[in-house]
Amino acid sequence: MNISEQILLWNQVIVRVLDVRVIGIGRGDEIRDYITPASTFIFAANGYAELWADGDVWLSERFHLLHIGKGKRVNVRAVGSLDVYMVSYNASLPASALREFHMMMQTDNPFMESWGLSPSEPLVLLEMLETMLDGWQKADDGINGQLDTKINIGKVDGLRRLKAKGDFIHFAHAALRERTEHAGMPSLAEQAIRYMARNYRGLISVERLAQQMNYTPQYVSRKFKEQMGCSPLDYVIRLRMDLARKMLRDTAATLQEVAAYVGYQDNIYFNRMFKKQTGITPGQYRKKYRNAVSKDTTNWSDLSDVAAHPAMYDVISNDNHYLLEMDGGNGMASRKRNLLATALLCLTMAATGCGTASEGAGGNSGATSKTENRTANSASNSNQSEAEAPANVEKRTITTSVGDVEVPVHPQRVAAQAYLGTVLALGVQPVAAETFLMNSPYVKGKLDGVTDVGDSLEALLEMEPDLIITQINEIEKVDKYSLIAPTVAMPYNSFTSIQEEMRYFGDVLDKKDVAEQWVADFESKIGNLHEKVQSALGKGETVSVMQEYDGLAFIFGPKSGRGGRIMYEMLGTKPPSAVPDYMLTESYYELSLELLPKYTGDYLILTTESSLEQLQADPIWGKLPAIQNGKAYLWNENQSWFRDPIAVEEQINSLADWIIEAARK
Repeated sequence: MNISEQILLWNQVIVRVLDVRVIGIGRGDEIRDYITPASTFIFAANGYAELWADGDVWLSERFHLLHIGKGKRVNVRAVGSLDVYMVSYNASLPASALREFHMMMQTDNPFMESWGLSPSEPLVLLEMLETMLDGWQKADDGINGQLDTKINIGKVDGLRRLKAKGDFIHFAHAALRERTEHAGMPSLAEQAIRYMARNYRGLISVERLAQQMNYTPQYVSRKFKEQMGCSPLDYVIRLRMDLARKMLRDTAATLQEVAAYVGYQDNIYFNRMFKKQTGITPGQYRKKYRNAVSKDTTNWSDLSDVAAHPAMYDVISNDNHYLLEMDGGNGMASRKRNLLATALLCLTMAATGCGTASEGAGGNSGATSKTENRTANSASNSNQSEAEAPANVEKRTITTSVGDVEVPVHPQRVAAQAYLGTVLALGVQPVAAETFLMNSPYVKGKLDGVTDVGDSLEALLEMEPDLIITQINEIEKVDKYSLIAPTVAMPYNSFTSIQEEMRYFGDVLDKKDVAEQWVADFESKIGNLHEKVQSALGKGETVSVMQEYDGLAFIFGPKSGRGGRIMYEMLGTKPPSAVPDYMLTESYYELSLELLPKYTGDYLILTTESSLEQLQADPIWGKLPAIQNGKAYLWNENQSWFRDPIAVEEQINSLADWIIEAARK
């Protein structure tokens, strides 16, 4: 999702500020393994620090702005003192918002995205945060001192939330402006650390790192040491020792298993490196810290292929740690949220025969672990291979939006989390599908044996699919699906035509002949309807495709549902010449109501919940000739949104019959 689409969603959502705080970190203190309870802006001020969100890292030099999605594991290590401002918020779309907005949120939710930048105007952001923090704290003091009535407490709390929301909107605007104008590529050190954090259990050399980043080894070493104060290989060792400490503290794995897991085949060499880093042997460390950590507060997500946190010391400021625990960053709530991730991880380990211990490359071993070749862009592909079907199932490679994926040649248990109508049109009865698609009026009576799993990974796992189809384009989410079964990810609007869509999934589902027959029949049908519609329309008559809701108007072009693709591509009608091309390039464009008379054609296809009588009585819509003359086709969003082959076949018949009849008036 590009920044323009993100800003569009920011203008649609309802925002609620949940918490505003600042945490002072001194030398040797850190924020460790804090799980963000909601979408969070983090602003690091007045110091140098490593800022981590799961496997991504940003290096702060005086000031740095981050946005972190809900459920991310945040770690902050300061070189000296540092102020860390945190603003947690929730953003949700109103139920009445366009379904395109809901699909955008589901496909690539910007409020779950992690990004960071060094702001060009840090003091402006800092002043906004101080204002927000001051108001938040004063409101808390007011509530604490308000003893008379619950009504007064409610008033104070309501005013606090209203002011916080206003302050937050100003801050979010400034943050997004910074991102629009000044966002850039991660620094060399940030790129290097991210690569090492994903591959440090394998064999890493400066040469390999330099090749990955397309620089010379000498340049990488010099620039990395300038920023980090140590060599890349020293940093890798610190990452390995960090994970080793966690394994020793939180698991019952043997010392040899821990050594192999973090990348050392030679146990003696591992012991020597561990003692050099910590001052004690692995056995002594386990004895000292094993019983100090409660099982209830173990964060199971630490056992991953990505570095759990940067190369930090084990000293934690008790005040900071307590402060973060109060928000649910650790403890039983965090553990429950990660149970599914743990279960999926177990599936992966079972599928690979827990080969990490035997295959992980050590400091003096030539073997290479599976994680070595993983990068941010290929993570889903490697996970696809881990969620393999039984060995006797024949496979082939399919190209998806997240890369090439191995899928069964003859899939038998398909989960249609997207493109349900397309799957059904190809004669395949899926075993599972998503709620919204199953509510389509066009597939009613066609869903025997299809289980509604919603967006639940647990329910999907129980269905034992051998292929999953999704429109989601976020690698993190696709990875979770692909741990269950090979996953084909293709966002909506990936195809230039419905024929291309049918041929693609016909190939995926081993239904090429069915797809070709459907395409032939459909093209013959639209050819006949195209001729009838063109004959019915008068010379120069135009058609507009729109939607109205909540006092807003949207215009749709040939890429969209709502009848846009049908009218413009299939039936060959034309929009009014006054409509600029850029409004029709994307799926939809928001219009000012004042422009309706200029951009509405002789015929209007309108998605609305209003009746014709209500529109005719409206002071704006009622003045449009198409509304006045009864040349408006009205349907609701549940009828107009779907654009799969089954829906389109029914829609094109209805729209063609309507416009031919309306043209006779």
